[in-house]
Amino acid sequence: MAGTRGRWRLLGASVLLLPALLAGAAFAQTPVPADPNVTPYAPSYFTEFRPVTAWDMISRIPGFQFDGGTSARGFAGTAGNVLIDGERPPTRSDALSTVLSRIPASQVLRIDIVRAGAGGIDMQGKSVVANVIRRPDAGVTGAMSSTMTLTDQGRLQPSVSIQAQRQRDGRSMDGSFRFNAGSQESDNVRERRNPSGDVIMIGLDDGAFEYSTAEATGVYEGPFGGGRIRANALINYNGSLYEGAETLILPGGQESSLSDAVRWRGEAGLRWTRSLPRGMNLELVGFQSVTDNNNTSQYDTPAFTSDVLSDQLSGESILGATLKFADLETGFGDISFETGTEAALNWVDSSSAYTFDDSPLLLPGDDTRVEELRSETFITARWAARADLSVEANLRYELSSITATGTAGEGETSLGYLKPRLNLTWTPAPRNTVTFKLEKNVDQLSFGAFTASAAFATGIFGRGNPDIRPAQTWLATARYERLFDRQGSFVAEFIHEDFSDVLGTVVIQEIPPGGTTPRTFNITRNVGTATRDKLTLSSRLPLDRFGLDGGILAGQVYYRWSNTTDPVTFEDRRLSGEQVSGWSIALSQNLVAERISWSVSANSGSEGRSFSPSTLSNFRSDPTASLNITWRPDATWSISGGFYIASDSESDFTLFNAPRNVGTPVYTETSRSFGSSQAYVSVRRSF
Repeated sequence: MAGTRGRWRLLGASVLLLPALLAGAAFAQTPVPADPNVTPYAPSYFTEFRPVTAWDMISRIPGFQFDGGTSARGFAGTAGNVLIDGERPPTRSDALSTVLSRIPASQVLRIDIVRAGAGGIDMQGKSVVANVIRRPDAGVTGAMSSTMTLTDQGRLQPSVSIQAQRQRDGRSMDGSFRFNAGSQESDNVRERRNPSGDVIMIGLDDGAFEYSTAEATGVYEGPFGGGRIRANALINYNGSLYEGAETLILPGGQESSLSDAVRWRGEAGLRWTRSLPRGMNLELVGFQSVTDNNNTSQYDTPAFTSDVLSDQLSGESILGATLKFADLETGFGDISFETGTEAALNWVDSSSAYTFDDSPLLLPGDDTRVEELRSETFITARWAARADLSVEANLRYELSSITATGTAGEGETSLGYLKPRLNLTWTPAPRNTVTFKLEKNVDQLSFGAFTASAAFATGIFGRGNPDIRPAQTWLATARYERLFDRQGSFVAEFIHEDFSDVLGTVVIQEIPPGGTTPRTFNITRNVGTATRDKLTLSSRLPLDRFGLDGGILAGQVYYRWSNTTDPVTFEDRRLSGEQVSGWSIALSQNLVAERISWSVSANSGSEGRSFSPSTLSNFRSDPTASLNITWRPDATWSISGGFYIASDSESDFTLFNAPRNVGTPVYTETSRSFGSSQAYVSVRRSF
């Protein structure tokens, strides 16, 4: 299997290098735009592709790699690289790709690709940002869509959505609702061997997973208080149920498991902007969300029975203000400034009840409340030194106070970090861009590190730790982008990261609450430093000159190097769970006269190794492939269909009878899962 994966990687890298090399011969010069740091794409650029939404248009822009942002607490440093009318929506759960898919292509006036903060755009550390500019009076538009997916197990997975927008007289309203549901069978084989290689267990899993999700959103934008306001609201439901029965062929018997999870989430956001004298602009942002998670799980074996009940209620409140200053013309180029601050309150109430062999089991951290009050203040200066050179300097100061109370003990930590960032963008020749970035980032502590956990099958229990610090990272990036022809691009990016205060898991001995005998616990602690490097090459090669009109060959390949010291064995190793290399490739064609577009794609699958105090784990999955075809007979109808060929996967872990530095293997367990391929048909009607 390893040899097969190696051949897949070699094939992917070889195919990617072909368009990259051909691109070198195919580069074509085009006129220099008025501002070399802004590349506008008018609707006429996309006409031949017949886009339905702004999301379709974004995917057709050469050299642009979509970034949906991160899910860290607070808005600071989490933004994606697409703006709407120069602003980022004040929302958390409403994914940026989903927001773009609700904007009809007919509403888009143009899309600007912005580098180095041209036009006063807040880049938030991104090398490239797309600004989707909507028509001020697009009228009433909307769409209804339905998708039906059929798995190779014969199960149907339906989804429906409806949306409507009204944009007139400087005001807009947007509403949407989507629902999807389905089920999936599990088809797994589990095998356990002792250190001598003898098979001591074989299990065949037969289970079913059912899910349903529903989401409703509403947005209003319009004049208010001498400026403009955007108000958005969202409510989301996620439910899932898994019931499985595993037959133990060896040594005999049966294991059963049940997992029932329900999550409700509601959020609301406000953004108000207003122009001020002397060319200044003020932006105020407010946001509130509440999430309720309830989970029930049962795991019964011939050796023991266990139950877990957990209830987690969490919330987030954000207030922010930003003041932008107009460009100042100097003898050294234009200079603009921006300053602002953000305060965020996050809290989590987590309560878990564990039962083992019908007896209550108390663990440190099974009842915990964690609160974090954080603020981030920044100042940004952008300097257009020359027409082909610009610099963005940013200085941020983060201050946070984290309080944890509960059965793991009480702790309070106050942290403060200065986070500088410097971006330099150089355009040495038309359609050639070089970007350098240096910045310091600070990770956010996972609230899960403060709570208890239990893995009854392996006997590994986790203890909450209220005394940890976030990891800090110095990041340096060099990026080169070359555009050619109408749709061609080549991008090379190298990233180097230096980490300090890395979090890792170690083992301690402690008497649990209400007990008298010491028990072994895993606990998260700050364990040292690490480094990581990543090289990514990506390209899009138009194939018209090679005989395939409207065809594009696109691909990407990456490789990572990393190093850290294992907190258990104190030996050097890669970062836990990291995939070393990967590739993806796609061939697509747009048939203008037939109003059809199709694509085939494949990727390398995944592979990684994870480390914990008492286990070593590996995960592997084979490459996947997909085929998609879309027919758009007119401006209102879109009919799509396709196949997704899933990959088989394999995971294994070795359990030690003590921490890996002193323990010996107890057994190695391997699980094999057989992927479920799917076919789908989707119909969309716009109005």
